[in-house]
Amino acid sequence: MSGVQEYLIDQEVKAMNQVAEIAINKALPTMLDVAVGMAKWLGQSGEKTGRQTLQQLTKHGDKLSEIPLNSDSVKDFTHIARKYGVCFALVEDDAKIPPCHTVYFRAKDTESMTATFKEYLAKEMNKSKTNENPFKERLKKAKARVKVSDKEKSANGRWRDGE
Repeated sequence: MSGVQEYLIDQEVKAMNQVAEIAINKALPTMLDVAVGMAKWLGQSGEKTGRQTLQQLTKHGDKLSEIPLNSDSVKDFTHIARKYGVCFALVEDDAKIPPCHTVYFRAKDTESMTATFKEYLAKEMNKSKTNENPFKERLKKAKARVKVSDKEKSANGRWRDGE
């Protein structure tokens, strides 16, 4: 390659680098402005879902509906309601024994609340079926089965103590 060709290639590379530098310097601030604007827009348009205070919930100006809730299962309900993206507020009523909670939610979220309560009630029904026998009773039954199987093994001579 001759010196003239090398010089032309070198000048072409320098020109391409300058063009790239200008493009980056001009486009980068615009791209950053767009990214910041999108982040603000997404943050404002997406309302907070999940558990809120009653004041935060009423701030939206929507009509509220309410449902009483057993205090034993507040954690399960909260988990399921977040899953469905429901905005709700839990208010505890200490006057009753045992304490009871009231769930307040926006009236426009009724479809989401219906789905939430369907899953919540199914979970509660399933929980009541598995808890028919308290843990201590199930433990006693398991111990009795172990004792019976130990006696059978020692009577058959297959298993002896100390081995």
